[in-house]
Amino acid sequence: MITGRTRVFGLLGHPVRHSLSPAMHNELFRQCGVDAVYVTFEIDPANADSVGQAVRTLGLAGANLTVPFKERILPALDELGSEARVCGAVNVVVRRADGALVGHNTDGIGWRDALQAELGLGLAGEDVAILGAGGTGRAIAAAAAEAGAASVTLYNATMTRAEGAVTTLAPHFPGTRFHAVHLDPAAFALRAPAHTRVVNCTSGGAAPFLDTFPVDNLPPGSLWSDVNYWMADPPRLAACARRGLRIQRGIGMLIHQGALSFEHFTGVRVSHETLRGVLDIGGW
Repeated sequence: MITGRTRVFGLLGHPVRHSLSPAMHNELFRQCGVDAVYVTFEIDPANADSVGQAVRTLGLAGANLTVPFKERILPALDELGSEARVCGAVNVVVRRADGALVGHNTDGIGWRDALQAELGLGLAGEDVAILGAGGTGRAIAAAAAEAGAASVTLYNATMTRAEGAVTTLAPHFPGTRFHAVHLDPAAFALRAPAHTRVVNCTSGGAAPFLDTFPVDNLPPGSLWSDVNYWMADPPRLAACARRGLRIQRGIGMLIHQGALSFEHFTGVRVSHETLRGVLDIGGW
């Protein structure tokens, strides 16, 4: 039962109507006996700079964030966790008892853990290509470098954004080579023979463009991963599967980063097996 003492958490972003997060977190609250509710807030990106103040004003106990809010909220936060500080993006905000807003990032670790749990694949010594240098792409780049990736290439339509990501990340991981490359099929084709892990972190609207990217010269046994879990047919996944390459959909990342988010929100640790059970309960 929702009362005046029920804590409110939410997903802030645009678009968010498709999200599985409300059903996932609300079922976890129920199972764990936590007096809380999780809802979505559809916010015009033009108001991105006001999101931090909105969290304070509404007294939200915590929130998840999607683009473009993962970066724009940073000036409004009082403290950053280590992952968020390294990649310069936040997907989890928690309001402490003293009112301070603390930002965390569970995207990169969630993706990395899902890769290991689902496919038994690591990142040490691998050549990682990340399509999209936004908050999610940078978080995954940081997680890959932390896990020992030999090289991380960040592709982005705006080169200054890719170059900024490299400038931000490279000093933290001297053992990993970082590259900034324009998000272009021809540029990707030139570097593809070295890429053993490819991660699509662009938004769903980029799918038609990404479907023009060549996958025939990716190395045998390489991986194509897509973080957009809500897409029925993510770009290039089918083409990679036909080639016998390994593929990964975004639902595993949602599960693993969701477990970490829930722990930040409540202090309660849940396993990814529990979350998979929640997904089954919801009929998703």
